Amino acid sequence: MERRRKEKKKEEGFVLVASLLILLVLTMLGIAVNRNTSIEWQIAMNDRLHKQTFYAADAVTELAAEVLEQSIACRGFESNANGMKLRGVAGCDPENPNRPCHVFIDTDSLGFWRNYAEDGTVNNPNNSDRDIVFPAVLTGTDENVFNEGMTNSQPHANIKIGGSTKLTAGSAIQMAAGYEGLAKGLGTGGATLVYDIKVQQLGRNSSESLICVKYGHVLGLENACNY
Repeated sequence: MERRRKEKKKEEGFVLVASLLILLVLTMLGIAVNRNTSIEWQIAMNDRLHKQTFYAADAVTELAAEVLEQSIACRGFESNANGMKLRGVAGCDPENPNRPCHVFIDTDSLGFWRNYAEDGTVNNPNNSDRDIVFPAVLTGTDENVFNEGMTNSQPHANIKIGGSTKLTAGSAIQMAAGYEGLAKGLGTGGATLVYDIKVQQLGRNSSESLICVKYGHVLGLENACNY
């Protein structure tokens, strides 16, 4: 009986140690799972932010093409000491959904449609080198003063445009009228202004996306000037 009691005493505390070891293992697993979940969440949020910035830049290329068409139709815009604002649509500013967002063209860039750039030599736009910025923050009583600091501090797109004239290849169609020996010839050709439109979208949390697209304008097909 004494021997059995001694053996039982030797086993006292084993359950406590085993429980602590199990608790330690479970704690380590919990920390690992939590850390992995946090990393996966950050990856998902970064991917979402990158896609939002990319699609915003892609949308601005369409806006830039429309501004380019207006600039060609107007043969550039009138000189203005404060630059030129083109009123945009409401809803692009989350903090002021009813306030129209403006496209702003710097004074030195009003005739940007004449910018010569052979074979894609347009520099990448940035906050200090751009032709157009959207959306622009305008201050003053009549919202006629471009606030560069406030514009650069919010998500926005910087745009640079340049191009050159390319001759459009003509075509010829020859049709023979059999034994009559009659034939007709038709030749057409012209010129196209081929532009590089570069958009740098600066989004939230230092996200950035750069897109370059080719845009062609056929000379002689200008629309009406709205400015």
